[in-house]
Amino acid sequence: MLHLPRQFLTNLSLVFLFTIAGCELKKENVSEDYNNYKFDPQVIANLPLYDSLAVAISGNYAIFRKYITEEDAYRAYRYMPSSTETYVFKELPAEADPMIGQYFNRLGKNFIYAFDLFRDSTIKIYVKTGVLPDTKLDTWESLSYYPPGTSIRRREFPDKDTVLNKNWQYWVRFSKSGLF
Repeated sequence: MLHLPRQFLTNLSLVFLFTIAGCELKKENVSEDYNNYKFDPQVIANLPLYDSLAVAISGNYAIFRKYITEEDAYRAYRYMPSSTETYVFKELPAEADPMIGQYFNRLGKNFIYAFDLFRDSTIKIYVKTGVLPDTKLDTWESLSYYPPGTSIRRREFPDKDTVLNKNWQYWVRFSKSGLF
């Protein structure tokens, strides 16, 4: 069995931690992009369609709930038709597809590519992804729907949000490719 000196392991751990700390996305490095980021007015204009989609998803909660297991750390039903991940649903249950599928079609690929339905009935809609031209920051735009009786959770860096009304929050996550 290989025995390494304790000091060597301590130094190795410190080097690793400093390396990770140096790779973090820091607000001061991206503050201009972060502060000046504009939410897409077309997404906001489509809020009535997203609202109808949220009603359709919520109306099928019992169907989706069957697929959320206690062992699932994320505790959500994730529908992402273009995903290659095995833990993601690529097809809607037959009973839910007619109502929900029509909103995916109406919104189109530029305004929706997936959703999560959480056990507490909140919904995350994956709107779109992009890369900012100057800094090459990756962006992921999402809408979160909070049903009556729940509170909107405000986002902090590296996320930026805007509250659209008592049920909807529009937010973006910033990241940099290649950090890890």
